Amino acid sequence: MRVLDRVAGTPMNALTWACGAIIVMVVLDGLFNYWRDILLAQTGQRIVGRLRQDVFKHLQTLPPSEFESRRTGDLLTRLTGDIIMLRQMLTDALVTFGQAVLLVLGLGIAMFCLSVKLGLITLIAVPLTVWATVRISRQIRQVTRQAREKESAVANIAHDVISAMPIIQAFNRETAEKERFARYNRSTIRAGVRATRLESKLYRTVAISSALAMCAILFVGVRSVVHEEMTAGDLLVFIAYMRGLSKPMRRISKVTGQIAKATTCGQRVMELLNIQPMVQDAPDASELPPVAGGIYFEQVDFAYPDGRRVLHAVQLDIAAGERVAIVGHSGAGKSTLIKLLLRFYDPTDGRVLVDGVDLRSVTRQSLRRQIGWVHQDTVLFGLTVAENIALAHPDASREQVIEMARRVQADRFIDTLPEGYDTLLGQSALTLSGGERQRLALARALLHQPRILLLDEPATGLDAVTRRIVSETWMASENQATTIVICHRLHEMDRFDRVILFDQGRIVAAAPHHEMLRQCPDYAQAYEADRMEADAITGPEDRVSC
Repeated sequence: MRVLDRVAGTPMNALTWACGAIIVMVVLDGLFNYWRDILLAQTGQRIVGRLRQDVFKHLQTLPPSEFESRRTGDLLTRLTGDIIMLRQMLTDALVTFGQAVLLVLGLGIAMFCLSVKLGLITLIAVPLTVWATVRISRQIRQVTRQAREKESAVANIAHDVISAMPIIQAFNRETAEKERFARYNRSTIRAGVRATRLESKLYRTVAISSALAMCAILFVGVRSVVHEEMTAGDLLVFIAYMRGLSKPMRRISKVTGQIAKATTCGQRVMELLNIQPMVQDAPDASELPPVAGGIYFEQVDFAYPDGRRVLHAVQLDIAAGERVAIVGHSGAGKSTLIKLLLRFYDPTDGRVLVDGVDLRSVTRQSLRRQIGWVHQDTVLFGLTVAENIALAHPDASREQVIEMARRVQADRFIDTLPEGYDTLLGQSALTLSGGERQRLALARALLHQPRILLLDEPATGLDAVTRRIVSETWMASENQATTIVICHRLHEMDRFDRVILFDQGRIVAAAPHHEMLRQCPDYAQAYEADRMEADAITGPEDRVSC
């Protein structure tokens, strides 16, 4: 005391020291809270960012069938909204829950030290609280799952409408789509309100159980004071502890609802992570060395996961550098053959070999680095023209990109774009025509000089001139790759080394074009019908292959 007196001196000095101490404590408290919030936010953001990265990485390992059976809006909702709710739990709910639990434990110990009898009475609220928390949290999880599924449906509708806006407007579907969106949106709102009602119900149950415990404590405590078993002061202190206990209990109930919601979102995210890729690299998979391009299908059978069998004992040998056309009706299994070469799937039975190497024994990346693929549905990204061409070969120089664009005669329209090769393409490059997009896709496939070139109906929807440009590009002498072209149009099949006719997952015939005409009546009939149709539409001089 004497030391404090000497330091404080006069009453005014003491007041000054007290004010200074208050300011210091407030500043320190503010700094502590600031760094605590920053640390929690950084930790939560890093965890969630890593989780989102892992989910995105995992999605890229899944086969095309997973994306064909799932809606894009649902995947985006899980990748964004569900993970954001997990971040809120990590940065707020768990900390709040932990603080509240520690405060409840501390007050509980103090109350038992003050009066064991009243402390035991306080515990009557625990069974009711635990029962309500478990029961209502389960309901909150169920309702939250329904709400997230409905939000996914809303996202699906928005994605479909935005990506098909020209069709929506052309068919005057604006009102119908607005009403459909509103209907799903209202169901989402109702599901969200139900979850909020359950949270409020849990909060109310905890409040009622606390009130019941308070009434019991007052009744027993007053009787104890009257019988002089405890003092009035002890009772008042105990009641103060009890009132202090009610606030963290209500906080726990509120946070429990948030954790129940986040748990549902976590389960939805884990559902994606638990999907196992159908095709994985073997533990001892090696890098595929540079290949000549010889392809061999050895008694290949294949059935999709739904049990639909599409290939039956396919036996096919394609020599390195050979140019092969695969023809047949839609659904005959032609595109599946290409997917097996790219290892989107593995054969159900049999083997696919390149240069005598079983594709299941090499890594998928080393295989795909040597394959160029042009899909019938051209996909371009929201990058520049040059970046889209160099997608599979990002180290390519500008001169290489320009030269490849020249080879496919894409330089003609690229030079007319506002910034040429640096023009940023919009969503799916819809400002370009189908032929322009297809030429960019072909340039992209040829830029990294693949040893195997796969063209899946590359001229679908193109006009005669553009079809001729595209076909002449991959038929040019510069293309030394083993080339497999899936065709519907049967013009100029004599330009191929061989024509392979598919029917119901089987190879019906395989021979050069002129032999196919002589030996295979089905092919000759289809060729004649296609030729007559093309002549009727464009005239004989405009026939082009594929």
